[in-house]
Amino acid sequence: MQDFLHASHDEALQAIERYEKMISADKIEFFDVHQIESIYDFYFDKNLPEQAEKILTIGLAQHPNSSSLLVKKAVLIAENGEYDEALNILKAVAPIESSNTDVMMTLGWIMLQKNNIHKAIKYFWKAVDIAYEDKADILLEISYNLNQHELYLESINFLKTLLEVEPNNENGLFEYAYSLDKVLEYEKSIEVYKKLLDVNPFSENGWYNIGIIHNKLGNYFEACKAYDFTIAINPYHEEAYFNKGNSLVQSGCFKEAIDSYTEHITHSKDIGLTYQYIADCWEQLGNYDMAIRFYQITIKILPKQADAWYGMGTTLMEKANFSSGLQAIDQAISINPVNADYWFAHARGLFELDKAEDASRSLENGLNIDPNELTGWFELLKLKIVLNDNFDIADYTNTLTERYNETAAVHYLSAIAQYHYLKNTPLALIALDNALNIDTDGLKDIEEDYPDFLKDEAIQQVIKSRSEQE
Repeated sequence: MQDFLHASHDEALQAIERYEKMISADKIEFFDVHQIESIYDFYFDKNLPEQAEKILTIGLAQHPNSSSLLVKKAVLIAENGEYDEALNILKAVAPIESSNTDVMMTLGWIMLQKNNIHKAIKYFWKAVDIAYEDKADILLEISYNLNQHELYLESINFLKTLLEVEPNNENGLFEYAYSLDKVLEYEKSIEVYKKLLDVNPFSENGWYNIGIIHNKLGNYFEACKAYDFTIAINPYHEEAYFNKGNSLVQSGCFKEAIDSYTEHITHSKDIGLTYQYIADCWEQLGNYDMAIRFYQITIKILPKQADAWYGMGTTLMEKANFSSGLQAIDQAISINPVNADYWFAHARGLFELDKAEDASRSLENGLNIDPNELTGWFELLKLKIVLNDNFDIADYTNTLTERYNETAAVHYLSAIAQYHYLKNTPLALIALDNALNIDTDGLKDIEEDYPDFLKDEAIQQVIKSRSEQE
């Protein structure tokens, strides 16, 4: 068997050498179909499509009825986007080449491009049925194609079959775990990645992806452990340092996150965002001078990074430098005027500078973008009452509830307005019930801003009735 393979390989090399001499001499020689296939495969495998197409053209000129060469032509033109012509060729030769997996695979692939998923799957299963020694490779290639088209559930079916044939197929396990992740089967995905790591404990991508999934699940400690294994295998894995930093931030370990982000900067060229995250960490740690320093570095690298300007602004305000903070927030808003948080910070700065009317307008801008910010509504109502002695609270809240009827925050605002300012408990109870019917989270903000409201027995009864209904 080895002698036969060696002889076959030598014959292929001889055919390639003779073909290239023919091209250099600018003449045409005769090649049999097997030789044409060998030469074509050589160029195709080396990703030299022009040379592959050239020998195929010569081959079909010499053997116009060769079904095997026609199949190769169909594969080639299909990859060039000529799906209909390729489809016609394959359908014509399919009866002759009924045991050729390339025919069924290419038909399936073309159907995928045409978004005919049902037919694509049908052809792919036919390819699996007629495959013999290369069945595992066929199943893996099908799963690649399906995953590229985000057909993860369909891919999983083929991968299960593959793993029945080869339970320790490393690529198959990786694709299976990846597909499970994409269909939100996180725990199962981790289990499969662990099987992959039993086969290959040094799979940095396996460890890295486990870290990503643990991060999605909120298992930040486990995520960090997985990233540490990734880094142990590949100390230059820049994204592992970056993601580990993110997991540490989520755990509240800001100092450790800074260390991980610093490692990322050492190994990566794309570092602007990393500097911003380091600044965020210093801000969380209360070291505002260091935060400002790193925001400045970020802005120098990414002058249009709105969040960096915003972070700079809020940090300056923490240092009671409201004028400079406002200037930074203005920059953030000029880059992204539809971010509600920027407008809320803008309002805070203006209020601290005794510009209540301007602060009111900034709050309104923010609430127009995000009407779910209940604390913002509370602050805006207070401002309007301070700015206008004759402010009509009832008319204002009625207008808002008509405009934002599906927004719980506005109904909570109405409830507080009726109870706290207008002393109309019956209307407050109606507004509260409307709010609770949409979302109960607003009670946390009320507890912080208006604790007396929640101590009222009638209010408590409405809340209790709503919780019992749930």
